Amino acid sequence: MPSAALLGLVRRWEDRGLEPHSVTVLRHGRTLAEGWWAPYHRDGLQLMYSVSKTFTACAAGFAVAEGLLALEERVVDLFPEHAAEAGPRARVLTLHDLLAMRTGHRVDTLTWRDHRAGPFPQVFLGAEPEEERGWFVYHNGATSMAALAVQRRSGQRLVDYLRPRLLEPLGIEGAAWSSHDGADLGYSGLHVNTSALARLGELVLRDGSWQGQQVLPEGWAATMTARHTDTSHHPEKVEWQQGYGYQMWRCRYGAVRADGAYGQFAVVVPDADLVVALTSCTERTQETLDAIWEELLPRLADRPLPADPGAHAALTGHLTSAAVAAPRGTVTPPGPGPWTFVHSPREDVPALERVEVTPVERGTGWRLALTEGDTTLEVPCGEGEWPAPADSGPWTASGGWTAPGVFEARVAAVETPHVLHLRCTDGVATGTWNGLPLNRPVLRRLRAPA
Repeated sequence: MPSAALLGLVRRWEDRGLEPHSVTVLRHGRTLAEGWWAPYHRDGLQLMYSVSKTFTACAAGFAVAEGLLALEERVVDLFPEHAAEAGPRARVLTLHDLLAMRTGHRVDTLTWRDHRAGPFPQVFLGAEPEEERGWFVYHNGATSMAALAVQRRSGQRLVDYLRPRLLEPLGIEGAAWSSHDGADLGYSGLHVNTSALARLGELVLRDGSWQGQQVLPEGWAATMTARHTDTSHHPEKVEWQQGYGYQMWRCRYGAVRADGAYGQFAVVVPDADLVVALTSCTERTQETLDAIWEELLPRLADRPLPADPGAHAALTGHLTSAAVAAPRGTVTPPGPGPWTFVHSPREDVPALERVEVTPVERGTGWRLALTEGDTTLEVPCGEGEWPAPADSGPWTASGGWTAPGVFEARVAAVETPHVLHLRCTDGVATGTWNGLPLNRPVLRRLRAPA
């Protein structure tokens, strides 16, 4: 793989405003390049959003292999206490239908959770599908039901069930999964690092084998990536219309992907023996994938390439110094500080009430105190650069005085894709997100669970 091609891929993501946060590229089982955009870093956990679904599919595979579940088992038999809620179409749905998102619903049943009382299996079975099974809709509720089934039959949370079966064999440490009523969400909420994302892709590429050891049950990776459901009617662009497996999307070029909101990907291209793991914050999935298809695939070679020290140095230098863009101070602060700015909560930033900016003694930078109700987050803020990970926690910032009386900073919730841009002037603060968090957009909530 030419170093220049990898650099072209990275620069294309950056130049088009796709905000990459980390990348790992593997070919023939070897890590060819990896990098993190500060303040994101190698060991940091990251919210993977719907990549969580692919880990849930792995858990279902283990449960099937161990005889805890069967793909043809009906949902009403998995949750018999709610079977009376099911209409004729809901009554015939199986675990296979859940995993392949072919339940016949036209609307995600999970959106009903806030509108109907009762346990979610009761809500799901009471939502009669509008179409016969086989009809696709992207369905968090279906994944949630599959996750609940694994946890019910195993008697363990997903993360605990997967730890000895998947996480430890792959060398994945520190995984954390958001839960509700004692059960891991399944459809979202998993926090792992970029290495885990790359290892998941490599596991799928190698038919469930990792470094010569069969980790997934024999044949399960092929089952996960097979085309179980027709998605040609999907309203999004071409990459959503190639079919759906078990909690994985099929793509052009024979590829498949684990796909999380705001650009969390493990892209697997079997014909090229290639895995690209990416974390980012963008809603432009098609552009992100097109860059891989157009910058990398045409330039792969079938034999070793001659050394190109200049291109290699350019690539490694770029990845070593990569950083998420942040405001840089250009004027002198208006006095010794501290300075206080009031924020009026609104729908997209509902909890932030006050921002206090204090100069750091005997150093360069600031200390931000961000007040959300009865909680105040103390966040280090570098002067035009991101503080070192050792000096930060789940939140860190970079900024400065960008105009007379104007302080700007980007506050990164580094265990998620999300960054809040603050602009403070005349005693008033305004905040805007790089991508609106899909759970409640409150900074104190944007972190990995303990």
